[in-house]
Amino acid sequence: MNGMLILAAEQSPVNVQLISLITTIVVFLLFFFAAAYLVWPKIMSGLDEREQKIRREIESAEAARAEASDSLKRQEEELNEARRQATAMVAKAKSDAEHHAAELRRKAEDELHSMRTQASKEIRAAKEAAIGELNAQAATMATTIAGRILHREISADDQRDLIDDSLKSFAASHDN
Repeated sequence: MNGMLILAAEQSPVNVQLISLITTIVVFLLFFFAAAYLVWPKIMSGLDEREQKIRREIESAEAARAEASDSLKRQEEELNEARRQATAMVAKAKSDAEHHAAELRRKAEDELHSMRTQASKEIRAAKEAAIGELNAQAATMATTIAGRILHREISADDQRDLIDDSLKSFAASHDN
């Protein structure tokens, strides 16, 4: 029977060797406790450091993003302010140019009006002087003609000669 038992044990699929099993369990437990006390804390501290590093990088990235966003907002505000100032400067320059052009136009119109008034006065004075001179010459000629008429009796030929002489003397005196 013992022989059968040994034979049965050798042929049994569940052949458990107790010493091997206990040795394996003891080695596993020793390895597990050694790993738990010696290796596991190092692994956990490495994972904790990595987690903290990633967390710091995320916080740093968020801070950089927030700073970039604030910087972008400030730049947009400054750009809008610069645009507003440029628009105001252009509007002021345009207004100043229009005002200056209107002032120049008004001065030119005033000067033109003054020149026209002065020219009209000079033309009127020259006309009055010419009329006065013409009247004086006509009076002189009339006096001369009357004096000649009174000195002699005039025939039609004499009258024509007298008129021709008077016109010639008038033309000669007018040319001087």
